[in-house]
Amino acid sequence: MKKLSFNSRKLLFAVSNIERKHKVITYASLLFLTISTYFLRTENQRVKVDYAIVKERNLNLKQNMVIFNRSYEEFPLPVWQKVKRGNEFIMQYTNPAFVKEFGHFFNNDQYLVIGKNNFELWPKKSAQIFYENDIAVSITGTTLTTTEEFVDKSGAPINGHVLKWRSIRDNKDTLVYGMVQRITKIKK
Repeated sequence: MKKLSFNSRKLLFAVSNIERKHKVITYASLLFLTISTYFLRTENQRVKVDYAIVKERNLNLKQNMVIFNRSYEEFPLPVWQKVKRGNEFIMQYTNPAFVKEFGHFFNNDQYLVIGKNNFELWPKKSAQIFYENDIAVSITGTTLTTTEEFVDKSGAPINGHVLKWRSIRDNKDTLVYGMVQRITKIKK
């Protein structure tokens, strides 16, 4: 009988020991998850704040670029400015006439264009032609007059007679300016 009671005590002790270990593991895991969730939430809040700050700075930079180029704001012809970054030409400025004429490509929002390259703004075929013309102007430095095909708001093809020129700012930034001198309908 003593042996049976000893074995049952041993069995109860072993079971309770397993339960204690299980509780310790469970509570330790819960504690770890709670703490890590807290830190993840804190980090997520920091990321949201940083994102909001960067977004606000970006908007301010875009608005400052418009202010910097305000001499073109009242100009009646579409004008734009691109800066060469690596192998890309990044749109830095467009005037209201540009948005009025070509805004249907980018929801008529002047600020949606800024920071994008040719291939992000235009259909691939047109973007390639624009890119080649931008390269030619940036390398040679000569004024380039071309006829480039666009699509108007109704979807009809049009020819834009474009004048492009280069300016180098602070001996480091290559700026390419463009202006649509006139637009003609393509007759089929």
